[in-house]
Amino acid sequence: MTIVNNDVRATQDKLSSFYLDALCKLRLSEGFEAEKIEMLSAPFLLNVHAAKAYFDARIRVMFVGQETKGWVCRLPDVFKDPTNHVPILLARYEKGLLADSGHSHFLRTRLLLERELTGGIPGSVIWNNLFKMDVYRGKGKSRNGRNHSRALTEFSAKLFRYELELLRPDVIIFGCSATHDGVVKSLFEAPKRQTVRIYVPRELWHFTYDRIDCFRTLHPAVARFGRHQAVQKHYGTIIQEINSRQNRVLQEGVRE
Repeated sequence: MTIVNNDVRATQDKLSSFYLDALCKLRLSEGFEAEKIEMLSAPFLLNVHAAKAYFDARIRVMFVGQETKGWVCRLPDVFKDPTNHVPILLARYEKGLLADSGHSHFLRTRLLLERELTGGIPGSVIWNNLFKMDVYRGKGKSRNGRNHSRALTEFSAKLFRYELELLRPDVIIFGCSATHDGVVKSLFEAPKRQTVRIYVPRELWHFTYDRIDCFRTLHPAVARFGRHQAVQKHYGTIIQEINSRQNRVLQEGVRE
């Protein structure tokens, strides 16, 4: 189904309004200790204008990572003026989605998925993250948001669920490794979540959630640690499985 520009604009308006409201509520909440707020980056907010090709793709694919590795500024700066920061954050998302992927294993893998699944049209595989802020612990240290605070986990889940509701993906590929399975399972709870197949324990898991096909596999960056072949193999399997399923759907449509 073709989505006209007005529909994309309406979707972005809903997202932007939701983001602004969520940030204002977070600013007034007592969920974060002051020192923990200082550690957090600005939030990762989706820009569907940049990803408008996603809506017209033969299948809607969302590629989900863990969190950013530094994003625009720190959260306290956003809290000072949420209204003017939201457009800045949307522009940063557009740059990350459409500009050169550079040395990022994750963004290069998103481009691979775009080429193999959605015709290579820029922005046709939408990028999302499980955690909406990353955590600065010092130079060279992990920015993982998983164990930072309940407030960050709940805020991230709130945004992710709303994005899911609006964007209605057909396929979600989680490139976040088994370390984040607890987060994935909290967002996609049983009994709606049904395992289809565990290809390799802790490395490639296929499940469904209502009508969505979901695959959780290794973060592409683990290729740096001698896991290049495993990363290549698992993403190849995901691509093959998605394309095979789409071909079966098309064939069944022809027979009807």
